[in-house]
Amino acid sequence: MMFSLLLMAAVAEAPTPVKPTPLCTGIAKIEAATLDRPRAFRSLVTTETRPTRVRTGEGGAAIQDRRVTVVKPLEGLQDCRFVYNASISLACYGALIVNETDETALSQALTTFSDEVAKCLKNENLTRRSEDVHSTAFVAFSGGAKEPFYQISMVPLPDLSGKRRPELLVLGPDEVAPAPAPKATPVVPKKAAPKANRR
Repeated sequence: MMFSLLLMAAVAEAPTPVKPTPLCTGIAKIEAATLDRPRAFRSLVTTETRPTRVRTGEGGAAIQDRRVTVVKPLEGLQDCRFVYNASISLACYGALIVNETDETALSQALTTFSDEVAKCLKNENLTRRSEDVHSTAFVAFSGGAKEPFYQISMVPLPDLSGKRRPELLVLGPDEVAPAPAPKATPVVPKKAAPKANRR
């Protein structure tokens, strides 16, 4: 009887494992993908058949099913896409939508989403900083060229006028070129010393 009570007490005290939020699951996949080599985010690349607008031979436009490169689904994030510039980067969006004329709601949405992302990031080398450049507020998590860079800002919805949502922009760390392999110097056989002239 006593053993059963002790066993029940031990089971009751055992902490229940914390289930990660969907956002943290998505962020974990992004963090892992920034470490892909030789190029960041390769593990997030997939292709899908999607209706795509194409130009016809007559100069018009038509919709055809084409294989296109897309981002694999990331939990807790929406409308993820690859952004091609000097280096490949990733843009994803949060679900929260606010009126762009409501400064308080915009600031609160930016802070809330940034706090959620901060809780999910495992890289301890990243430092959080907030800035307001040309009246566009953003929150960044950075740690130098060897670390990925995360920036969050409130951006307009493309298909909904007067509304904004949080955008998470991620750049992989700078690619460091591998050091050149040392060249093997060929072994040159030593020449035999000339024999002394005989007298």
